[in-house]
Amino acid sequence: MKIVTLTKEEFEDFSNKHKFNTFYQTPNYAEFMKINDKFNIHYLGFMDDNNNLIGASLMLYKTLFWGYKYAYSPRGLLIDYDDINMVTRVTKELKKLLKKQKFIFITVDPPIITSERDKDGNKIQTNNNINNILKAFKKLDYEHLGFNLYDESILPRWNVIAPLNTNENIMYLNFNDNIKDDITYARSISINVINDKSIDINAFYELIKRKYSKKGKKYFDNLIKSFPNNAKIFYAILDTKKYTQNANKLYEKEEEKNNTLANIIQSGDNIKYNIQKAINDKLSSDKLLHSYKKDVVASTKLLKSNPDGLILGCALTIEEANGVNILVNYQDDTYERYHTNSILTFEIMKYFGKQKYKYINLGSVTGNFDRTSKYYQTLTNKLGFNSSILEYIGEFNMILNPTMYRIYKNKYQKK
Repeated sequence: MKIVTLTKEEFEDFSNKHKFNTFYQTPNYAEFMKINDKFNIHYLGFMDDNNNLIGASLMLYKTLFWGYKYAYSPRGLLIDYDDINMVTRVTKELKKLLKKQKFIFITVDPPIITSERDKDGNKIQTNNNINNILKAFKKLDYEHLGFNLYDESILPRWNVIAPLNTNENIMYLNFNDNIKDDITYARSISINVINDKSIDINAFYELIKRKYSKKGKKYFDNLIKSFPNNAKIFYAILDTKKYTQNANKLYEKEEEKNNTLANIIQSGDNIKYNIQKAINDKLSSDKLLHSYKKDVVASTKLLKSNPDGLILGCALTIEEANGVNILVNYQDDTYERYHTNSILTFEIMKYFGKQKYKYINLGSVTGNFDRTSKYYQTLTNKLGFNSSILEYIGEFNMILNPTMYRIYKNKYQKK
């Protein structure tokens, strides 16, 4: 085996065809990390004895101290991890090459799935080769940084993935009842989802800045510019005129039904009517009437203050070879009662399903499945879309220079 330098085009072609393809292992992401975090870029290829390209990796690197460097391969290396012989050969060749160039270590976080889980943390599937991979990595001086539960790693270890389909009805039928109810309600009050083809970063950031102020506008601007053909922005917009019209219609219709039931009950005619059923129906109607009345009041106020419509939420997506990632799914909590995220997510799934993408990453969650956890509601919401949790193996540091690595950890690593 030998290591060669690949052109951007050669690397992109290999990455797009690899089973571990993600948008993190693309020239677009490399460009983002270059302009956003000042990384240098190198594309490496792994050739077998017959000069066949059998693996590759994007390498991002920086100088740490005294001319020594470290590298990061996001969601890489792009090799077959079940082939322990390949892992061994690639590692040894990388060590030979990069140690000469004063690299101390390489951080890798390959998308090796250790398990697939449901919302309660129960394992649906398990990767039976994980222990062999971990043993091989340890033998090759990889330091495993742990099976973290939260956001301690550079990239999330726990991701919610849902299948896409060109048929929106098939997708919808597999959602849970709460998500279906949210979508039905959102449609009834005229929440529409649009794709902002202008990709106006100023408008987008103005909406999300309260939640994403730590990243800052520049972060999202750089991200979108680095993915000119793969980044999309979606908005969920409430049509306040139609909302008001629909709210009044629903209230008037239910009021008429409620009055009819009241007259039946007052008649006391058990021969002509089932009075007990009428009483039960009246109680249900009273609750609906109260809810519809709240909608009438709310919609009227929103129409006065937002006659041209109101943006309730937005999303930012990045496409990769076979799937799509939702990096931002923002809902204005002032209007939490409208459950905007549900209709926004479904419309995005429809949009990309029609383009024959196979899956969608709905974003990260924690590995804490305790029902009392503050993260549990977010978890259950994301899992309502016929999705499951993929647990990745986590981060490793491939140690190239043990002495300098100890110095780095003791004196230079950020605490």
